[in-house]
Amino acid sequence: VSSGNNVGITQGQSQTGGPVRERIVSPRESTETRLSRFHNKEGYKAISLGRTIDKALNYMKRKEGLIKANFTVHGMRFSHWYRAHDILKRDFARFEDADVFLCLSKTYCFDEQLYIKIENTGAKMDRIYGQLESWSNKMYFCNAMRDALRPWTPEGAARLRKFTFDCWVLGPKSQTDFPLQNEDFLQRLNEPNFFDFEHGLVFKRTSKGGGAGVYFKLTKAEVEQEVRELAETNKTFVIQPRLTNPMLINKRKFDLRCHVLVTSVSPIRAYLHTNGIVRFAANEYSKGTQHSKSQTKRSFLTNLSVNNRAANTEDLTWTHKQFREYLKDDGPEVFRRIDEAIAEMLVASEKSFEKIFSNMEGSKDFKCRICYQQIGVDILLDEHMNPHIMEVNGNPMQNFKDIKLTELCKDFQFDIAKLVYGRHADDFKEKLILSLESTLPVGISFEDSFGWLNDDYIEYLLQLETEQENMDGFRLIYPPSHAGFSLTKKDDWKSYLNHLEYSSERIAFHNLLVDLQKQRVNNCVETGNECSGEVNDVVKSD
Repeated sequence: VSSGNNVGITQGQSQTGGPVRERIVSPRESTETRLSRFHNKEGYKAISLGRTIDKALNYMKRKEGLIKANFTVHGMRFSHWYRAHDILKRDFARFEDADVFLCLSKTYCFDEQLYIKIENTGAKMDRIYGQLESWSNKMYFCNAMRDALRPWTPEGAARLRKFTFDCWVLGPKSQTDFPLQNEDFLQRLNEPNFFDFEHGLVFKRTSKGGGAGVYFKLTKAEVEQEVRELAETNKTFVIQPRLTNPMLINKRKFDLRCHVLVTSVSPIRAYLHTNGIVRFAANEYSKGTQHSKSQTKRSFLTNLSVNNRAANTEDLTWTHKQFREYLKDDGPEVFRRIDEAIAEMLVASEKSFEKIFSNMEGSKDFKCRICYQQIGVDILLDEHMNPHIMEVNGNPMQNFKDIKLTELCKDFQFDIAKLVYGRHADDFKEKLILSLESTLPVGISFEDSFGWLNDDYIEYLLQLETEQENMDGFRLIYPPSHAGFSLTKKDDWKSYLNHLEYSSERIAFHNLLVDLQKQRVNNCVETGNECSGEVNDVVKSD
C-alpha cells in the first residue's frame, strides 16, 4: 500500500481494464459524451418545465442566470406532471437537442426512467433524483441523518450533534410507508436529564414551510400529551430540541441561509456561494413564553415570512459579506466551520442516494451524473460560533422585496451557470494527470498509486477539474480544502467516514481528494492567482 492516497487498496490493483493514465485521456464512452457536450459550445438550449398552476415558482431566477450565460430558454407548461411524462416518453427524440432541463417543481419533473434516458444523452438536469428523500423534506432528512449516523449509539449521537440536531419523526399509528420514532422518543423523554425545561422542544409539520406549522412545548407533560395526540391524527411532525445558547446580534436571534450548489452525489461534490443571507428575528430573543404567541414566534423563528409582518426585509437581513465584516478576525474560522458542517451533512446523505439509485428499475449504473441542484441550508450558530444545521430547502427562495437580496440571488444563479457550463481549458485531462503526479510518493509509479481508480472516480475527477476553472463566487466545501492542512482534521474525516461505514475505496478516494485540494490551494497561494473563496480562509487559519 502506497502513501495515504490508497489506504486499504492493493498496490497496482486496476478496477477496470487499461492503464489509468489512458483511461483519463480516453475515458469510457458515456463519460466522454457527458464531458464533450458542454465543451466550449457557443450557445445552449434549455427547456423549463412547470405546471400552469405553479405560478409562485416563477420566483426561481434560474432562467435569468442561464440567459446571461448565453442560453436560449424555452418554457413548457403542463396541467399535470403525468402529462409531461407522457409527452416526453412518447416523443423523447424531439427533446434530445436540449442541453439542460429546468425543473420548476417542488418535487420532481420526471420519473426515474426519464432520468436514465436524459443521463444517456449527456444533457443536464437541475434537480437531483432522490433529493426529496434525502434533504428537502424534513421527515426524510431526519431519517436520512439517523440512518447514516445511528444516533442511538453514543458515538453516533455525538457525531450528529456536531453539525445538526437530534430529531425524531412522529406520526399516526397507521403510517407504514416510512419509519416513525414515536415510542423511541417517549422512551428518551423519560430518561434523566433528557428534557430541557427552560428551552423545550420544537414541533415542525413536515408538509409545511416558511415557518408555518412550527410551534414549541416547554413542559414535559405538554410534550408527552402532544406526541400521544399526534399518533391519533393523520399529521406527521419532526421534533427537535431548541438550541439552548444561540448567538445573538443586538439581542436578536438569527440564522444563515447558505446557498449551496451540489454537482455530484455519488460521491458528493459541493460548493457554497460566498454571499448568502442572514435572517434576523423581529423581536429580541426570549427563552420562555412571557410574550404573546406571535411575539414569541418572532423572537424564536427567523423566517422572513413570519417576521415581515413586524418589520421590513431590509431591517431583517444582512448578506454574508456584512456578517463577515461584523465577525472581523473570527470570520475565517466561522466560515471554515460552516464549510465543514455542510460537507459532513452532505457526505452522510450519500448513503441515502446510494439506496435510492440501487432500487431504480432499468439501470444498475445510474448515479445522477448529469444532475446538479441549488439548495438552501439553514444554519444557527451557538454562542461559541459553532454551526448547527436546522434543515435543507430544495427550492430556496430567489426573489425578495428587497432589491439588494434579489441582486444577490441573481449573482448566485449566474455563478451556477458559469460553474456548470462555463468554458474550460482544452488540456483539462492533462492537467488532471499533472495534479495526480504532484501527489505521488517517492519511488511509486503512477499506475501503482492510482490504478485502483474506477471509471466513476475518473469521471468525478475530470468534472471537478473543469468546475474548478469557474469557481468565481463559490467556496469549495467538498472535497474539503481545509483537511489537507491539518493532521487533526484529516484524521477526523477518516474517523467520520469509518463511522459512516464507507468502503476502503471510498475512504481512499477521499484521501486522494484531500491531497489534490491541498496541492490546488498551495498553487493558488504561490502563483497569486485568484482562487475559490475558501482558500484565503485556509491560509489565514492554519
